[in-house]
Amino acid sequence: MTIGSRLKLARARKQMSMRSLAKQAGISAMSVSKFERDEMMPRQSTLLNIAKALTVQPEFFFREIKVETLEPAYRKRSKLTKRAQKAIEAEVLDHLERYLTIEQILQLHDTDTPSFPRFAIHDLEEIEAISETLRHQWDLGLGPINSLAARLEDHGVKIIALYDHEGFDGFSCWANKKVPVIVFNQDLPGDRQRFTIAHELGHLVLSATDDLDQEEANRFAAAFLVPRTAAIAKLGRSRSNLDFGELRILKREFGVSIQAWVRRAYDLGIITSSTYQRSFRRIGALGWRTSEPEDLPPVHPQRFELLVHQALAEELITPSYASLLMGDTTAYGYRSRQATAPELSQVAERLAELYETDPELIEFAEADLLDVTTEDP
Repeated sequence: MTIGSRLKLARARKQMSMRSLAKQAGISAMSVSKFERDEMMPRQSTLLNIAKALTVQPEFFFREIKVETLEPAYRKRSKLTKRAQKAIEAEVLDHLERYLTIEQILQLHDTDTPSFPRFAIHDLEEIEAISETLRHQWDLGLGPINSLAARLEDHGVKIIALYDHEGFDGFSCWANKKVPVIVFNQDLPGDRQRFTIAHELGHLVLSATDDLDQEEANRFAAAFLVPRTAAIAKLGRSRSNLDFGELRILKREFGVSIQAWVRRAYDLGIITSSTYQRSFRRIGALGWRTSEPEDLPPVHPQRFELLVHQALAEELITPSYASLLMGDTTAYGYRSRQATAPELSQVAERLAELYETDPELIEFAEADLLDVTTEDP
């Protein structure tokens, strides 16, 4: 991946036009176009201005390629614009590159985690048994799953949290055809985050004769978070009505919404269709369809951050490089921030070294790469 292609990626992530980037970086739109087509190399000072405008570290443009392909586990219609979708994909790609970089530094390999399970399904009822089988394989028991993200990360799933993407819940994909990835919106309520993660896990582990649809993925999420035996143990085998007081308690215990509990009871035949409909009418009347009581804490993936600190403790990376890995991201709890003068100085020194030692850059050392001032046609 060239500097030009990485510039396109960073601009897509920021949802910024060439003209807007050019204005903020103090160059012409034609210069940006030439940079992206690799027809011209930016000066060090220009590259620093571009990095600042795009809120990425300058090393982003020289980073080793770690992710060759991203293949969605399920192609679904999205309410997001194409530009918003590309921004999310670019952000995910950036996170994964840094994630795989720290794993490489710590010499973690695919053999360090068990092979990722896949299950073939032919009808909806098979999902109940499959979810229990997966829980057994991953030693999750049949009760509430605490630290859901951590438990999935222990089994090789890369969990990525994104901020500030309205209208986006989550999606799953395969990186480099073998690395399972789940992405979710960090701004959603905690119970919705957990259900989204379990839903996307369904897209990764289930192989249907046709593409797994949303209903099947939702059924898997509910069965994975609340196994049949647990639901029956808590609610009983047959109920004529459900009390919202008990459902609020169960929401806290299992991290699953009241609405999901009602649906789970219906899917398992614990309540009838009329009870299900009556329950949801009550939920609507209380205004709980969009905002339920009993707020749950948000999901915070931590493995990436833990690996960076581990590498730092073992002196495999420097504090400045740890900052490069973590400091410019909006996931894992880190918000974008403006670089300080000392940080920019360190980056400038690193870029100077790259320009002096990288064979692909040496040829540009004596070139007069003045910014082109011609405007776009």
